[in-house]
Amino acid sequence: MSIFARLSRGRSVAIRPMRADDLERVREVGQIAWSDLAMQDIGRRFRYPKRSEKLISSYMATEPGGCLVAERDGTIVGSAFCHVWGGIGWIGPLEVLPDEQNTGVGKALLSACERHLEERGCEVIGLETMSHLSKNLHFYLSSGYAPTSVVLIMERVMRDDAVHPHFVEEVTAATLPSVLEDITRLGQELAPSLDHAVEARMAVERRMGSVFVSRRDGAVAGFAILHTYQKDEEARYSSIKVLIVDPDRDDQKEVFDALLDRCEQASASAGKDHVLARLSAMSPELYQHMLSRSYLLKGANVRMVKKGKYEERGIYHITSWAG
Repeated sequence: MSIFARLSRGRSVAIRPMRADDLERVREVGQIAWSDLAMQDIGRRFRYPKRSEKLISSYMATEPGGCLVAERDGTIVGSAFCHVWGGIGWIGPLEVLPDEQNTGVGKALLSACERHLEERGCEVIGLETMSHLSKNLHFYLSSGYAPTSVVLIMERVMRDDAVHPHFVEEVTAATLPSVLEDITRLGQELAPSLDHAVEARMAVERRMGSVFVSRRDGAVAGFAILHTYQKDEEARYSSIKVLIVDPDRDDQKEVFDALLDRCEQASASAGKDHVLARLSAMSPELYQHMLSRSYLLKGANVRMVKKGKYEERGIYHITSWAG
């Protein structure tokens, strides 16, 4: 069912669930919006690559009611995506055509996303945005979001390192059901009600990348979700979406390194020459450790929350609320 909102310029916009035949237009709107943002940010024209069709299709399959478009006069002018990780709901990306910005389209999409996450029972509602863009920060601050942490974006250029990680295995479609309970348990040990099971299913079942688990003393001590789905313009990059180690273990660092080694190895095998990781700036120890592993700081996001309280335990973990 569509939701109608009145825009500041006296026009109305319909917010409705995304359909399969919207996909190419949604990709086009995102490309235009990000290309314009790059122009404002760096002062030169840059044609931003379209978001992966495979990624959008996976979002629609995983959270169909949370993939939304803003439509005016029958034309899509914006879109947004909701993600539900247990009791944690986050929003992103949210994209609006440049000519439709500052009219209320973005606010209408954001409100619709919040309603969806409320209806899904999320105890926390938040998002991430780029820390250096005042326009974005103003938009979310004025919508009731408050900064809770800084998320560092780090990148490593792959080398021909001979890495042989121990105690790490790749999860297959056949073995996935046997580890989902452990993935849920580890997420909730990191933060109450956090659950990455849906993200793990998406990676394996929809071939978005790989899931790895590290077993120690007969138990799953940590897991990682690696995205390698990018094609065309983004084909050089892989992204570590999640890497969580049991925060109560004495060997957190060793488990973290084994999983990170395996993600890097898989990235190289997939033909990627750069790997991205997003991690909390709350731990200088982890930042220094990533530097020692040849990761360089490329930027930062601000994590913002409107509903609930979100905190992560432990030192050695990577989590991203970036779509």
